[in-house]
Amino acid sequence: MTFNNKSGNSVAMRVVCAIAFLVFTFSYLYFYQCDLIGAVQHVLSGGQTSYSRLIGAIILTVCLYLLQIGIYAMTKLNRHAHALTYFPSLLLLCLLTSVDDTFDQHFSLSTWTWISPLLLILFVFIVHLSMKYQQYLSKKSSAGIFSEISWVNLLTMVLMFFFVGIFSNGNDILHYRLRIERYLSEKDYTAALSVGEYSLETDSSLFMLRTSALARSKQMGERLFEYPIIGGSASLLPNQGSVRCVVYDTGDIYKIVGAIPKTKMTVEDYLKTIKMTKQTRAAYGDYVLCSYLLDRKLDKFASELREYYVVDSASVLPKHYREALTLYERQRSIKYEGFHDEVCEADYEDMMEIRKKYHSKPEYMATLRDAYGKTYWYYYFKE
Repeated sequence: MTFNNKSGNSVAMRVVCAIAFLVFTFSYLYFYQCDLIGAVQHVLSGGQTSYSRLIGAIILTVCLYLLQIGIYAMTKLNRHAHALTYFPSLLLLCLLTSVDDTFDQHFSLSTWTWISPLLLILFVFIVHLSMKYQQYLSKKSSAGIFSEISWVNLLTMVLMFFFVGIFSNGNDILHYRLRIERYLSEKDYTAALSVGEYSLETDSSLFMLRTSALARSKQMGERLFEYPIIGGSASLLPNQGSVRCVVYDTGDIYKIVGAIPKTKMTVEDYLKTIKMTKQTRAAYGDYVLCSYLLDRKLDKFASELREYYVVDSASVLPKHYREALTLYERQRSIKYEGFHDEVCEADYEDMMEIRKKYHSKPEYMATLRDAYGKTYWYYYFKE
């Protein structure tokens, strides 16, 4: 598609910029920042409103585009400087998504809120110069979407897109947490467990949310130590401080194992106060047993395992429980009645052989992470 006159060339350039802006803004809001914006709205409204991912992305994209149309109507910037009419819209997009990581605890304006007036003043100055001198710019350029002015404007747009991406909130851990909270609310536990599953970054709140998804899908004993862990058993349940939810109802997490505690207490003490029901017994048992494993209390784990699981040759225990029993037998030099797992024992012996090859802990732990990083053994020996 080409245009052989000045007007057609200008239209093609504006179409290219408009398409680039609409595609970037909608994708950015719908796929990347939807959970952050929804959480900010939730916090600011005191939990009284909910955010629609699709409708929100459409409304915000349209509003930002209308702002650009208004800027263009006032400035009539064409040719090489047309992309500048999108700057206020992209600056506002950056402001909307540049909140602090702890916005749910103490909401405050970001640094960009204070800098934005200066940027707008600079923008007005540059626009003034562009309006004054654009008539003197060279008109010798090819026509259509492959023209010089199209590529100059598109490059300007790309630079502004990078500006939005760099200076908005890009904290991976926060994005993981908010996305998992959304999936938990939707009861999509498989999707929740896939969020950031290959990342080594975590915090206690992220670990707690993953634990909740594992408990809901009955996989705590099988997969808990496949994820990075921080905080030990204290991170299993919310404490409204370092371990907390932003949007997801904290009460739903406690319902997995029992009622919400009325006073602050350790997770271990809290679990002892719960009256189990048929519906909560399995999850309760996994929380108790995993709390012992997280705190490396192998004796307590071994003594209480039979209260929740049958241990005999015909029963298959979850992976991490088999690993813990193998470690318990080796460290205590005793045989746990009813338990025997040749594969687990062979893997443990192989891991010990790897440890013997290295003299420094950082070296052998790096090697063990590749082969046994998703086992309870790796977690146990890491500290």
